Amino acid sequence: MGLFRSATPSTPEGRLPRDQLAHFPMLTGEHPTRWDFPAYLRNEKCAWLSALGELYENPICFPASLSPEAGLLLHALVRNLCPRLIVEIGSFVSVSTHWMAGALAENGVEATEFGRIHCFDLFAPIRRGPWRDVEMTKGVKEFVEERLERAGLSEYVRLHKGDSSSGVRGLHDELAGAGGVDLAFIDGDHGVKGACTDLAAVEPVLNTGGYVVLHDVFPEQCGGHDGPRHILDNLGKVAGGVYEQIELYLGPLNYGLGLLRRVG
Repeated sequence: MGLFRSATPSTPEGRLPRDQLAHFPMLTGEHPTRWDFPAYLRNEKCAWLSALGELYENPICFPASLSPEAGLLLHALVRNLCPRLIVEIGSFVSVSTHWMAGALAENGVEATEFGRIHCFDLFAPIRRGPWRDVEMTKGVKEFVEERLERAGLSEYVRLHKGDSSSGVRGLHDELAGAGGVDLAFIDGDHGVKGACTDLAAVEPVLNTGGYVVLHDVFPEQCGGHDGPRHILDNLGKVAGGVYEQIELYLGPLNYGLGLLRRVG
């Protein structure tokens, strides 16, 4: 009977229950305390990769930054989708920013208002937490600026310190005037209200055919963050036909990515 073995959908949305899709990678054994930057990416001839490798060695990056595996995936998306204007919500210490800006540079995009990443973050003090026994009590934005300068990527990035959703809304005219947003990476407030507010702020300037990437879509794996999961589970109910969506598994800690494409 194949894929269409029943006329009755398994869930109201027509999807199988998530526990039946649980073949994704899951942590077994002791929880790591750092990301392992692969040796094959250590290229002294590539300034931004060298700088990124140094950044991954800093324990402040774990576990809130993208894993190298997730970063490679994000980098590949930018390389293949060839966006000109990117909005990043939740830069943290700029690991994801490096991956995307490096891809823009490799794509040959000119670093102008038409080829840039606008990064929105509170750049607030970073406190100790689970699996991170270090902190950065001040100077987070300055740390990010120095790292991007070292990587040779500063010209591709504009940092906006403050509330992300209000910051994006305040920049609507400029973003629209620069051709609209082709890709948005949302990895900021992971609560339901915060994640939905960030997506709502980006949507008015997101081009048709543009993409949204959500990080941390599997709450069971990423500390109970439920905002991105809520978006994936409910977007069809409130914006039916506007987006295509898919979920992507990640290793080694499967926090997961959600990929949305605006089609309406």
